[in-house]
Amino acid sequence: MAIYVENQGRHGRAFLFSHAMNIVVGPKEDRNLTTGLHTVADISCADCQEVLGWKYERAYEASQKYKEGKFIFEKLKIVKENW
Repeated sequence: MAIYVENQGRHGRAFLFSHAMNIVVGPKEDRNLTTGLHTVADISCADCQEVLGWKYERAYEASQKYKEGKFIFEKLKIVKENW
């Protein structure tokens, strides 16, 4: 069972998950996000290679440590509205 928390992604609403499947994790890089400096790696669909979000590898601020090892999926990339 994946637990998620609503967050903000690059393209709007996003979800923070503790587990993810059928993804490929890219190389790590440091990024300044709205919540501070983090080391992240983009995550892509293992089938179509579309970038879906990122994985938090390291959070530099103590208040953000809970994100380490978790995955951000951007709603825009995973939900198709008005089928």
